[in-house]
Amino acid sequence: MTLTLYQYELSPYADKVRRVLRLKGLSFDTVEVPVTKPGKYRAVSPTGKFPVLVHDGTTIVDSTDIVRHLDKAFPSPRVAPDDPAHAALATILEDWADEALYFYDLTMRNWPQNREWFIRDLLHNEKSGLARSLLAKLIPGALEKSTKAQGLGRKSEATVMADLAAQYDALDRLLQGQGWLAGPRLSTADIAVRVMLNVLDRTVEAKALLHARPALLDWAKRVDSAAPPEGLSITP
Repeated sequence: MTLTLYQYELSPYADKVRRVLRLKGLSFDTVEVPVTKPGKYRAVSPTGKFPVLVHDGTTIVDSTDIVRHLDKAFPSPRVAPDDPAHAALATILEDWADEALYFYDLTMRNWPQNREWFIRDLLHNEKSGLARSLLAKLIPGALEKSTKAQGLGRKSEATVMADLAAQYDALDRLLQGQGWLAGPRLSTADIAVRVMLNVLDRTVEAKALLHARPALLDWAKRVDSAAPPEGLSITP
């Protein structure tokens, strides 16, 4: 049995998959996809999306589909909730984390006070000094264009922070009196939301939001204990 994960190491989606693989006690290899040359692995991912998991010759693209595949192929321990209502909630929360929280990360880490660290994250595997220099100049504009098209990037910093604080408050209330987001045990909801909060923590603003909410912070520690992050850690 072989499992190979093609990834951008610092991607929260890759982090989600790695946490599930480790939670299930599975051995796997990783292949780092160059940010500047994703086409190098076009044969693995014709859509250009990563992470991609190759399991004994079967290719699965997209972190959500990968986690579902792993639950079917390696059902113990399951990360999908058993109860249908909890499973529905987990599906909604995972999609919200993947599609909404993701744009808070792109928007906030492109703010001037967070940008240098973000660019170092994105280019940490790029060996060419010239490429790093050129991309460092191009990345902010590309991210701004993307987040403005989505909508969040057209808001003021104060409005974005107020919106994110409301999201964190909602998560904090959801966790009051219970250990996990969608049912009585760790699930895909917890892992998907946690990996997004983890990258948001690389902004001073979001880190302060998390640490101001004890229930949310305790939950984050529980998720990290049950499904630990591992790998590269870049500090400012």
